[in-house]
Parts: sequence; structure tokens; C-alpha cells
Amino acid sequence: MYKIQNNLIAATLVAGILFLAIISLGLSLAILPLYINKIAGYSAFFVGLVIATESVATLVSRAFAGRYSDNQGPRKGMTLGLSLTVSAGLLCWLTFTFIAPSHTAYGVILFSRVLMGIGESLIFTCSGTWPIGLVGKAHAGKIMSWVGIAMFLGLAIGNFGGTWFYAHSGLNISALIMTILPLLGFIVVMLVKPVSVSPSRSHVTLAYAITRVWKAGSGFSLANIGYASITGFLVLFFMQNDWDKQAAIAISLFGVGYVLSRLTLGWKADSSGLKLTLFSLCIEAVGLLMIGLASSPWMAMLGSFMTGFGLSMVYPLLALPAIKSMPDENIGLALSTYESCFDIGILISGLVGGVIVSIFGYPAIFIFAFLCCLLALYSTVLAYRQLRIAELSRLTGSAPSY
Repeated sequence: MYKIQNNLIAATLVAGILFLAIISLGLSLAILPLYINKIAGYSAFFVGLVIATESVATLVSRAFAGRYSDNQGPRKGMTLGLSLTVSAGLLCWLTFTFIAPSHTAYGVILFSRVLMGIGESLIFTCSGTWPIGLVGKAHAGKIMSWVGIAMFLGLAIGNFGGTWFYAHSGLNISALIMTILPLLGFIVVMLVKPVSVSPSRSHVTLAYAITRVWKAGSGFSLANIGYASITGFLVLFFMQNDWDKQAAIAISLFGVGYVLSRLTLGWKADSSGLKLTLFSLCIEAVGLLMIGLASSPWMAMLGSFMTGFGLSMVYPLLALPAIKSMPDENIGLALSTYESCFDIGILISGLVGGVIVSIFGYPAIFIFAFLCCLLALYSTVLAYRQLRIAELSRLTGSAPSY
């Protein structure tokens, strides 16, 4: 069968697979809180539990996804991830269509989140390792920028679409689209050539990978609590304040800010460093604080935009210390370990956020996320210090001391 020969085009198309899969994920993140809270009548705690379940599944499967990509190749990993994502969407559609809101329906949704979480883990990891294998590790920062654009643009479209469909035609259309979109990714899988795999299986332990990645990963995790707070609670926050008409715009502005930042600053991902990362975290923190203190929908909408704009460059800029801390043959494990911190951020937001909202109300979760961004500043400094020490050690031939 024909395979695309231009590696740059092929790498871009792989990012397109992620785009399709992430729209599906964004739809689920938009409609499931609405279904659980508004249709099934469960509290914010159960909304947080659904979000947390997917995060746990993704987190637990990250190491598997990284090793699978390193040992079996990212093409096979992408195929498996897409299959699980399709299954998760189908389960949601069947639940909305044939099962009345009940404990059974809630249980099926929880199981679908497990499938989505594992599929997401494989797709996220292979969307990085496959393009890096095609165009080289020297362009890892730009690749992470492409992946990030596909990821958050897909989330923005999915979040907006899910909210819009809920208001105009119910949940079934969103669930059907969740099922169909990942199927289109199989077309690209067939057109993009596989990349070479290390002949020997990786024996690097997960514990070793964690010791090399945790500084960058903790900063990424803390920053993503803001993202998780917006996707999980911003629409409900708007509804509580009778700002329903602006809810879909507010959630989509996060994605607009994210993509605008990546388009204007993403080309500097391989050359920019600590200062830009700290600047981005500060912008995100201000945006979250604006939402938490918002007295009007316009203030919250601007805060959502600023949060997306600030968070945008955190992903590729902190990915570089993580990826460069591991050997080339273990890039899948390095990337999956780093990306597991995305799930930790969502997990913290889902579990802690549900409790915070139940006790203090919706504004409090955004204040909490603001404080987490401030902590991320310190982790970022540690990550870039580790990167500088490693680069200096390579130049001098001495063993790095962290």
C-alpha cells in the first residue's frame, strides 16, 4: 500500500490523528459532567469521580504505552489506542440511547472512561514518538508544539461542540461523533510509514525514568490543574451564575488562547527556555485568578483566554528537559512518564476539585488552580537547572550531579 514519503508531511498527519481523537475526548469532557449533573442528578463529587477515573486509567497505563511504543513501534500503539477510543465513544452512545439514567448507566460510563484513558495514553505517547522517529529528536520541541496544537485545538472544538449540542440537540449526537472521529484516524495510520524500533527491549526501569523527569513533570502537572478545572467546572460555574449563553464561548476561548500562543511562540520551542516558561505560567495564573474573582461573564471569559494562552507553551518547554534526560531508545518511556503528569493534574483537580466545589463553591477551584500555578514556577526552575547541569556534564565528560 502507498506510504507518504515526505517525513514532515507524515509527521503532521500523525498530529492530525491526535486531533481527531482529542475532539472525541473533548466532547466527552463537555457532555459527561452535564449528563451526570443535569440529567442523572448526581452531585459535583460524582462529576469529579468520572474525570478522575479516566485520569487514573491514563496514568496507570502511561508506562505501558511508552514501553509498547519503544518495543512494538508507535504505529501499532496508535492502532490499539484508536480502537479503545472508538469503543469508549460507542459505550457512551449506547448508554445515552438505551439506558435510563441510573447507577447502571453511571457504571457503564465509568468503564468507558477506563477505555478512553488507556486509549488516550497510547495515542498521546505515539503522537510524539512517531513524528520524532520520522524527523529526528533535534526537532522535538517543534513536534511537541504540533502535538499541543492538535491536542488543545481538538479539546476546544470538542468542548464547544459538546456544550452546543447539549443546548440544541441533546447528548446523542455528541456521543455518535465521539465514536466516528477516531475511526478516521485509521486512514492516516495506513498511509504513514512505521519507524524503526530498537532491536533490544528496553530494560530501563520506570523508577529511573521518574527520577529524571519528575522536576519537569511536576511543573507540568501543577499547571494542568488549571486546564482540568476549566474543562470540568467552568460551564457549571457559568450555569450557576445564569451566564448560560456565554458558557460555550468561554470554554472555547481557552482553546483559542492556547492555539494563538502556540502559533505565535511555538517556533521558539527548541530555543526558548526558562524565562518564557515562567512568563507563560504567570499569564496562566492571572487568568485563573480572574475566573475565581469574576463578577461578570466577560471577566471570566477573558480569564479563560489568558489561562489557555499561558498554559500553551508550558507543555513543549517542559517536555524538552524530560525528553533530553533519557536515551534515544527510551524516548517513549520518557515521553509517557512526562505526559503522565498531565493525568496527575486532572486527577488532583477531579478528586480535590470536587470536594472544594462541594464545600466552598465553584470560584474556589479556580483559586486553588491559581495557587498550583505559583508552585509550578519553582518546579520549572528545578527542571531547567537539571537540564543545564546535564548539558554541562556532557561537555566536560563528568557525571551529572543533581
